Amino acid sequence: MDFKTRCARGCRDTGPIGRPLSPPVVMSATFGFETLDEVEAWYDRPRGYMYARYGNPTVRATERALADLEGGADAALFGSGMAAISTTLLTLAGSGHTVAAQRDVYGGTAHLLARVLPELGIETRWFDTDELNKLRADRLAGCRLLYVETPTNPTLRIVDLGHVARAAAEAGIPVVVDSTFATPALQRPLDLRCDIVVHSCTKYLGGHSDLTGGVVVGAADVVGRIATRRRSLGGIMDPWTAFLLQRGLRTLAVRIEAQSRGAAAVAEALRSHPQVRRVLYPGLSGSPDHALATRQMQGYGGMVAFEVEGGLEQARRVHDAVTLFARAGSLGGVESLVSVPVTMSHRYMSEEERRQAGVTPGLIRLSIGLESPEDLIEDLRQALG
Repeated sequence: MDFKTRCARGCRDTGPIGRPLSPPVVMSATFGFETLDEVEAWYDRPRGYMYARYGNPTVRATERALADLEGGADAALFGSGMAAISTTLLTLAGSGHTVAAQRDVYGGTAHLLARVLPELGIETRWFDTDELNKLRADRLAGCRLLYVETPTNPTLRIVDLGHVARAAAEAGIPVVVDSTFATPALQRPLDLRCDIVVHSCTKYLGGHSDLTGGVVVGAADVVGRIATRRRSLGGIMDPWTAFLLQRGLRTLAVRIEAQSRGAAAVAEALRSHPQVRRVLYPGLSGSPDHALATRQMQGYGGMVAFEVEGGLEQARRVHDAVTLFARAGSLGGVESLVSVPVTMSHRYMSEEERRQAGVTPGLIRLSIGLESPEDLIEDLRQALG
């Protein structure tokens, strides 16, 4: 079925006449057995449910829906995107290992890689996006995995997933892709021979700024290993959040389509404004990654970033002067948001780390929602003017 159809139908189980179209929410923390033999059989070969930290019917239904949309064999849900990322990295790498990673990633991921994992004996070998797009397998020698993000947060650079997947396969290591900005509506890394996809479900997948979650999708064996580690680290998503997430998935395709149209209009309008130094949006013909994004994605997404003349002080003025954009963290909801990355998502990176990642003081990030693009453009014009 078409992607839009699969989104709209959701995860419907077959059953008797009168079955619910909206999946039931199972709030039980634990699940009963008839005999001790049944308990022991579950531990030998888990089938069904035992304890909510291990799994839950509502969570499992949503995992199946996400695996289907990404084209993966299995998925594991988490309480946040960072829980999904950290559990994945701690499953695939351990003390004494090295992780290869893209330099210009989300600030929380960069902090994990640069500050937290070294305390556990896991080092990071950094690569710029341009380096990744010309990556040779020998550069990955001694690494346990390659971690990339595309489009990047907040600079919206694009990684050539087919190329890095081939280089990593030659080096004998898996590729983990943070595809939060694209979602499976626009990009499916598993189809390009990448191994694992992670998302912050808080963003576009949920889509309504009312839940926090993360997901890992991939082959059944590797997702099974990550889900087993999830039991010990305790990061599973709760059933009510899984219900909200599954509800959000049913409108994912139409939301992304509308938000991408709005973002394209906003980016085009900003490009001609005299107070704007540069606009970062892969859908613009002048973007350095425009051809790659056109080839790899089914659209350019709902995120736009732009740099204003005057640095941080002017960015602060624009940030405070908008009236339709909500001044808030996160992204991907039905409402449009504005943030200044050096003060929020990338606040805890050093100045040099931000410079290397392309995050300048005057950079403003926009998450385009479902408002009229014309209204958003007028709001930005008055804030800039």
